[in-house]
Amino acid sequence: MKPRVGFIGLGVIGAPMAGRLLDQGLPLLVWNRTPSRADSLVARGAHRAASPCELAAAADLVITMVTDGPALREVVERADGLAAGLTPGKVHCDMSTIDPATTRALADFYAARGVRFLHAPVLGNWRAAREGRLLIFAGGSEPAIEQCQPVFDALGKRVWRWSRPEQATCVKLACNLLLGGLMELLAESLLLAARAGVAPRILLEIFSESALQSPMVQSKGETIARKSFLPPSFYLRHMRKDLDLALAAARELGAHTPVTRAVRDTFAAAEHKRAELDYSSVFEWLEEQSAAGAS
Repeated sequence: MKPRVGFIGLGVIGAPMAGRLLDQGLPLLVWNRTPSRADSLVARGAHRAASPCELAAAADLVITMVTDGPALREVVERADGLAAGLTPGKVHCDMSTIDPATTRALADFYAARGVRFLHAPVLGNWRAAREGRLLIFAGGSEPAIEQCQPVFDALGKRVWRWSRPEQATCVKLACNLLLGGLMELLAESLLLAARAGVAPRILLEIFSESALQSPMVQSKGETIARKSFLPPSFYLRHMRKDLDLALAAARELGAHTPVTRAVRDTFAAAEHKRAELDYSSVFEWLEEQSAAGAS
């Protein structure tokens, strides 16, 4: 029998993830802080819960995909939150990108209540979510992971497992650290060539014939070439947030990451006008600085 899944957080990635679960025949309950975002899923057969508590009480397991740690804690701990509806033996699987401190705090919070907690952030864009091709980093107990396996089977093409939830947290932050760094250098590379009168697509063609070829370079390079930063596959403000989290985790673990700091500062500066655009729009900020004579 397929588990009844509660899903909270219907944003750029969360909505196609929830839609994929429906497509795979999993009974779905949804709740979102902006109720209208659940309308299309309800029209397709999902049940709309009145609160996180109601959702948790009716579901066998709960998935959250929210913006950050504070948003996650609020959904859990509010008076009508998840904690009020989750009973012993159920599992809360958070798939958001959050900080290790929040992961540890929630693991302890739920352990005292007999509820299983799993942190299983994902790598991939909305297309991968819609098609069930996400990479999933699952941290937590084996029983909790097994409970969530039907969800992982529907959403992902591969799952990596760790015994501690915060290990999965740090793996996701490490991936996004590299993603932000790659984007920054790709933008600078295309800008340098453009300032010399070489069109971005020429450089992308060169990359495609070399060891520099990668799906990310080609897809985001094309986005930059078109200057088409809406709709975003990943908000620029979320990249800055994730780089902040990576830096905080690095400080806690004693990892020296000087380049990450420089990349974070670039995204922070670009965020002023481009927070809601795709993170590749950092290219436009670099263009502006070049035009203004910044060094």
